[in-house]
Amino acid sequence: MNNQLSNISTQYRKFSKGQYIEHTQFNEFLDFFEDQDRLSRVMLQGVGIVCGLKPKSVYKDRLLKSIQLSQGAALTTDGDLLTLNKTNKVSEELYVSDLKTINIDQKEYTHFKVYDNFKAKYPAFYDKEKQIELWELATDLEKNSDFQSIEKLSNLEDKYLLLYLENYEKEVKPCRGVDCDNHGIQQIRNLKVLVTTADGIKYILEKDKIQPHPLFLKDILKDEKLERVIVDHLISEQGIDKSFSSEDLKKMYSSVLEKNGYGKSVFSKINAISQIIGMPNIDHQIFETKLKECLTQPLGFQYAYDIVKDLTSTYSEITALLPKAFSKCFPDLVSFPKHVMLGKLTSKIQLDPYRHQFYNSPVLDDDKAGQKIRLLISRFEQQAKSFRYSFGFEDKAEIKITPSQKLNSLSNKAIPFYYEVSEEFLKTWSFDKTSNRSSKENLGYDTDLLSSDAHIQKPINFNIDGNSFYNIEGHQGMNYQEAFQEIKKIRDEQQLGFDIMLLSFTELVRNKDLSKAYFNEYVESHSGLEHFHGVEKGGTFVMVYEMNGREANIIADFSLPYICCTPKVKINLSLPSTTICAKADRIPFTVFPFNGVVTADVDLEFNGGVELVNGLYFFNPQLVSSELHSQEITFSVNGSPTNCSIKVITQPKVKIDVISIAYPEGTSIETTVNFHISGDNAADYQYSWDFLGNGSFITLNPDAKGNIRYTFYNLYPKRIPTITVNVISDGCIQTEVINDWYEQVPIVINSIQFPEGGDCCEGVAR
Repeated sequence: MNNQLSNISTQYRKFSKGQYIEHTQFNEFLDFFEDQDRLSRVMLQGVGIVCGLKPKSVYKDRLLKSIQLSQGAALTTDGDLLTLNKTNKVSEELYVSDLKTINIDQKEYTHFKVYDNFKAKYPAFYDKEKQIELWELATDLEKNSDFQSIEKLSNLEDKYLLLYLENYEKEVKPCRGVDCDNHGIQQIRNLKVLVTTADGIKYILEKDKIQPHPLFLKDILKDEKLERVIVDHLISEQGIDKSFSSEDLKKMYSSVLEKNGYGKSVFSKINAISQIIGMPNIDHQIFETKLKECLTQPLGFQYAYDIVKDLTSTYSEITALLPKAFSKCFPDLVSFPKHVMLGKLTSKIQLDPYRHQFYNSPVLDDDKAGQKIRLLISRFEQQAKSFRYSFGFEDKAEIKITPSQKLNSLSNKAIPFYYEVSEEFLKTWSFDKTSNRSSKENLGYDTDLLSSDAHIQKPINFNIDGNSFYNIEGHQGMNYQEAFQEIKKIRDEQQLGFDIMLLSFTELVRNKDLSKAYFNEYVESHSGLEHFHGVEKGGTFVMVYEMNGREANIIADFSLPYICCTPKVKINLSLPSTTICAKADRIPFTVFPFNGVVTADVDLEFNGGVELVNGLYFFNPQLVSSELHSQEITFSVNGSPTNCSIKVITQPKVKIDVISIAYPEGTSIETTVNFHISGDNAADYQYSWDFLGNGSFITLNPDAKGNIRYTFYNLYPKRIPTITVNVISDGCIQTEVINDWYEQVPIVINSIQFPEGGDCCEGVAR
């Protein structure tokens, strides 16, 4: 059989009026549009199983009774759209095919027979001239006498399902009558569900260049973790009285790396993925040799550990993307032109390597996952190739503190100083930055090839609110006092929130410097020491130094996730007041030490109002969760509680309405006004009234119903006062001003009486 897309029609003829049309011309016309339709599906949509078509084995009394196959859709690499169907209407004409319906939920196959593909001769089913083992399934309605009950299908663990479009041309007898119009060559398209063996499915898979995918590699998604180096084990295993040295620390790191095989497993998995997606292998032996050389030097053994941890992080980023990387730019057209694999009959795994996935066209998803995987593999190669460490290199290095991240992926972290940065290295570090042509805007220790912008060259001078970690590098091998002072200077100048500690392998006698401690005692009493080539915000950076003759140099560094061990520094925190209104402006904290980290002692679900602005801490009552109003909020500095507290008072929010006015009548000089006060907690507030508009306030609170009455005397309608009300709640004031509350009553003259009697117009000429 020939696949439709094996030979593609690229042109056709337009027909002229009265033209005699040869069958070749008309078929060319049909072929062109059919080819374009098929190509559009394959190139612009994708190939494989779109949805459904999931098999389910049904057993009764431990015997296979049927195989259910759900309705679904699939696209072959020849552009055939496959869905389950059943006959809906039998054709009454000899040369017209039956009509089918796809409006079904599933089909249940209860019978099978040996299948012979002699009519179609589908190449995927033939090993040279021999057909692989195949059985055809049929429903109870489709079966004939050749089929037998599916109960007799043996060795079910060795059976795999296929959906196959049997496609061939039906031979016809030569036309001998007068009318040959109905004697076109019939194109047979029979959709069949087939069963094959493990050998058969493997043979089919060998010809499939699309289905092989890294996701199907054994244990490819299994996490690769590097064992932690826990310094406390030195004390717990060998005792606090044991004298330790840098060699003891080095042995701990060397032992972990040796057990890990210097990252060999990660390299093997990366190379397996690379082979499938067509990328070169990465030489592990060269990398291992480089690490072993590093471990022979007096310094840098921690960085040998760091690089392997970085590589496992890169691998984790890759495996997280594999399930999304099913895009094909140009599918191989002969991989599965007339079939799709449905998986192993008894499979219990979600990702069956013998079941076709759907491979998107890049027009649907841009193939971003695939592109990112390729870039990450390139980064893995650059990391392994660019790792550098030598005693001389560190000896020439300067101390730098670079803002980074603690928990984000490696792509979002600053580039550590143990990498030799090149243009190629920068392009592989962050997919997002490289995609945006901003690879030179990564942060890192080595800034020679980075952007010359100040926020890239000196990032610590700019906003670092979004950074949770500081890389501290360039200090190993330095004199411990010089390293301490240099790091402290940068920390203090830049107001960075971490503490610094020095540990000596030699027991300190009469030590009064509380920033130094004896290694054994400190490690025993402070759990959590771990190396991260830096420190997180609010943590403690711990450097270990060793005496070597007259030299006392830094040989390792660790960090604690909390501020620790500076008792000489008194922690203090204060605010200008102990109560504040909810709508008031923010007020500053006075913090000591000045680089301390201020936090509110509230549940994580609430906002305690602490705000960091340009390196300074403020209390902003407008940010405080309403649930915390009228409660005392306390604060901590560097995780230590303080006696600083404040109470946020809910701002009064009431409404005052004039509900009625009793104007004076007759000789009365009294005007009585009735007010109504409404709003949340209105009865809890104090009300101070200036009824006359002269600044004289009196206290007058509403009754239980929120009503207040006040009487004015001798009001002059043309000079009605503005009423001002201060609503007071623990010092928080809401001021309400009531204007235009008085409505002037018109004067109506009903009669005039004259004391002398007579008429008002008497004596006036008319």
